[in-house]
Amino acid sequence: MVFLSFNTAITPADDIGGELDDADDGEEVPSTLRLRHKWVIWKQLMSTGTKAMAYGESTKQIATCETVEEFWRTWDRLPQPSELLTKRMVLNVADGFHILDALMVFREGVLPQWEDVANADGGHFQFQLKASLGKGQIDEYWNNLILGIIGGCIDPVDMITGVRLVDKLGAGRSNSTGNIRVEVWFNDIKRHKAVQTLQRNIERCLATKTLEGRIGLVPKAELKNHKLTRHQ
Repeated sequence: MVFLSFNTAITPADDIGGELDDADDGEEVPSTLRLRHKWVIWKQLMSTGTKAMAYGESTKQIATCETVEEFWRTWDRLPQPSELLTKRMVLNVADGFHILDALMVFREGVLPQWEDVANADGGHFQFQLKASLGKGQIDEYWNNLILGIIGGCIDPVDMITGVRLVDKLGAGRSNSTGNIRVEVWFNDIKRHKAVQTLQRNIERCLATKTLEGRIGLVPKAELKNHKLTRHQ
């Protein structure tokens, strides 16, 4: 079984490249491929010492991406979720190493905060991914989701505002009580039918075995209302 993971310890780069080459239809690819929306990649820094940082203070921008090329230049240097099962999420940047509690991707102009006008009347779908799923499967869920969102492939496209990958494994890393949490944020929880459609499409996107051309294990999302749920 081959997983869509960019951790080469799980899936060698040649395995992914070979599958993509086989799918090439021979058409000329433009040198610059613009995304439907600009996306900002954020980090949430781990609190150090005895005083916890406020959420807004701990979130910092990493990069803004409006083309496929810009996205991959940044994505290639970010940690995959599978790395969390053995260590904390660490990002190497110009001013040194940062230990992270979360990675986030949001539309440009939308802050990764429930109070932002784009998120205040919405909610999010939450997936609690246990270590027992396996490193490859966890990576594949995450990569499927990110590529589906920035590629505008998950309908209703206009509802999605961002996504978060949150480290909730605790000190024991791969222990049975912790998890890796994935959240997909959207803008209007009152659009009930659209919310149901979005949930089905997100779950199907995560379950797609991209390198095998089939649907795998479908994870179930938990719906959270931003008006009723405490921010974590």
